[in-house]
Formats: sequence, structure tokens, C-alpha cells
Amino acid sequence: MKTIIIGGVAAGMSAAAKLRRLDREATIHVYEKGMDLSYGGCGMPYYLGDVITDIDRLVARTKDDFERENIQVFVHHEVIEVIPDRKTIRAINKTTNETVSDTYDKLVIATGTKAIRTNVPGSDIVKVYVLNQLSDARELKYALEDVQSVCIVGGGYIGVEVAENLAHRGLKVVLIEQMPQLLPTFDLDVAKKAEEALKEVGVQVLVNERVKYYELNGLSTKVLTENLEVDVDLVIESIGVKPNTEFLQNTGLNMLRNGAIVVNDYMETSIKDIYAAGDCAAYYHLLKKENVFLPLGTHANKSGKIVAENIAGNPTSFAGVIGSNVLKVVNLTFAKTGIGMDEARKLDLGYEFVDVTSKNQSGYYPGAKEIFIRVVYEPLTGILRGAQMVGEKGVSDRINIIALAITQGLTAKEFSQLDLAYSPPFSTVWDPLQVATNQIKID
Repeated sequence: MKTIIIGGVAAGMSAAAKLRRLDREATIHVYEKGMDLSYGGCGMPYYLGDVITDIDRLVARTKDDFERENIQVFVHHEVIEVIPDRKTIRAINKTTNETVSDTYDKLVIATGTKAIRTNVPGSDIVKVYVLNQLSDARELKYALEDVQSVCIVGGGYIGVEVAENLAHRGLKVVLIEQMPQLLPTFDLDVAKKAEEALKEVGVQVLVNERVKYYELNGLSTKVLTENLEVDVDLVIESIGVKPNTEFLQNTGLNMLRNGAIVVNDYMETSIKDIYAAGDCAAYYHLLKKENVFLPLGTHANKSGKIVAENIAGNPTSFAGVIGSNVLKVVNLTFAKTGIGMDEARKLDLGYEFVDVTSKNQSGYYPGAKEIFIRVVYEPLTGILRGAQMVGEKGVSDRINIIALAITQGLTAKEFSQLDLAYSPPFSTVWDPLQVATNQIKID
């Protein structure tokens, strides 16, 4: 059996490697439009900030590594067409400009995302950078060598992480976000803590500001919004991503409005023998009961392996998502899972919440730090529906605990009775999460 995989980063190479382990005889062809394979894109902001000095450390496995496993990899080959009726793909060799064709028994689409651009006036004159692929990181790192000031347009996860890392390098950083807050998946008041943390390290944060156009100003760039102008050496846009699926528009694949490919529990698309995995796919949200676009590295790696299991004849379903994520902002950790309170209000779900500020460990033990916890729940049943946390220590492990509880549909009362580990260096005798759930009263 021959499997073609389009896309050679997280989901694509997870699928290729897992399929090879499951089937030593399978023919596996991978087409990747760039030159880089199997890299950790989430580490790129830290490469820009010199926290990670060697970009090769972000690469898990190379082309040679895969080809030693008899996985044939075609880098610098961009697939431009999929013809399902003939089980054929067409690709352009970007080195020679030749068009090549290949046939498959099974096809995996793992093409990831592409950066959304503002395309405001001046975008075609001013050099504007993005950070979506490893090649972007290389180009941007080189450009930053002679730069003193940077404007980042977009205050989501990547924008915030890049802002912190460039401030860490000693650059003057301006961060512009058109919404009223940074980190728009968090509740507004929680996200304000990220804004405050960035300001403390010198980042100029401007919310409720929409970029209108760019203008060359000698050797620098003028960024103009509705209310002000900023003069900087370099501009980075980080306003979001969209599925890289435009080349599939004529295939008949079922997609969300933004181009994310709809799949079933087995990562199968609406066309027989075609699978999708990674950031180009939509995932079933266990709480919202609908397919959503949630491009996260955890989903990409898991879905790639699940595709391989199913191609190899081992029926395996994807369990669904609830949007668990975590990020570092200066000295704080921000984490979220499930549904936020602002989101619950917009959806008119009738949820309520409790807030707790506790210590990550026993107060008398040296080094104890404050941890803020918000828990969202159904008032009639006490079922847990979401959580957000901010703190210097003890956040990432706790968000995973409550993510499991939310996935399993636990109530606040059930969670409060969980047998969680305790020792003064690691927790209070009542874990801060249980302090929060103890406050939840059922109507």
C-alpha cells in the first residue's frame, strides 16, 4: 500500500514515522513545500530572543533520518492539485520548476497553516515579517541583527511571546492589538495581567488600535493607526493564521468556512481514502459540540499518529479537544482550558465562575508564590466547564489536572474529593484548585 503525505512538519512527519513503525513494508512519500521537516514551531519565539541559540535544536528529525527508515521525502515540492477520482497529486519542484505527478492508495493532508496578513496600504512597499515557518525564523533572526526597535502587529500567543523575547534582547518593542485585550481567548481581566507584565519589561502595549497603513520613513518604517503613529526599524505581523488548504478548493472536501478540513473521529475526510491531520484540520470540541479550528502543536502530533493507526488497519478515534493551552509571559505562566467566562456570556450559556488567589505551595515554605485561578461551571449541576490560571509557579501542572476533570465531566463536588498529592514544597494541604471548587455552590 502506498501513502502520500502532503506536509512534512508536526502532523505529517508524526504520521509518516508512526506508519513506518506499524508497517515496515508500506510505501510512504512525503511532499513538503519548504526545506525544513519535523520541527518545533512553538520554539521559534525563543530562538528570536536568544533563549535558544541554535535553530537546529528545534528540528526533531532530518530528511536523512526519515530516508534511513525508507520514507521518501520530497522537499521544496509544493502540491498544487489533488485529483481524488484518479487518486493523483500534482506538485511543482520549486528548485527546477518542473511539475511532477504521483499516485496514492491513501492520502494524508497535513499542510498546516499560513499567516494572515493585514494587506493595509504600504504592505507592498515596506518589508513586513511574519513568524509561521522555520524559514521565517531564520530570515527574521538575521534581520534583527541591526535593529533597535520593532513593532509587532497582533497580540495573540505568538505576538505576545515574540514581544517578550525581543524585549529580552534589549530591543524597544511596540505591540499593537486591534481588540480591547491581548490574548483574546482569555477573559479580558485575566488577559490584562499579561499586558501589565509586558509593560513592566518595557514593552509599549497599545490595545484598541487598528493599523491603517505603513509608510517608509528613510531607513525606518512608520506604522500609522487610527489614533497615532509609531516609527520603528522593523515590523512583524502576527494577526493569526488560516488553514493552508486553498489548493484543495476544487476537490469537494467538506471544510469549515475558513478552509479547515472537516474530519470524523478517525481523521477521515468526506472523500474516501483521504485523511487530514494537524493545523489544517478541524477538531471536535467536546464542550461546544461542534467542529472548531484550534491550531495547536499537541493536536497536530496526536492526530498524525491517529491517522497512521487507521491507515495501518488499527481503528483509532481522536478523543476531541477542549482548547487546553499554556504560555509564558515574562515571569508569569498563563493557562486556559475549556470555556472562558467571557465566551460563556457571548454564547448565553448561563455559566458562573469563582475566583481564588492562593499560594502554589505552603505559605511557610520558602519561595511560595501567588497563583490566580478562575473556574467556570454550570450552576445547576456544578459540572466544571473551564478554568484559567496565572502565576509564577505551579500553573502548567494544575491546568492539566482540571483539563482532565473537565473532559471527564466531573462536578465541583467530585473534584474537591480527588486524592491529590500534597507536600509543603509543592502545594497547600487543600490544593488551590480544590480551594476554588470548594467555593462552588449548586443552585
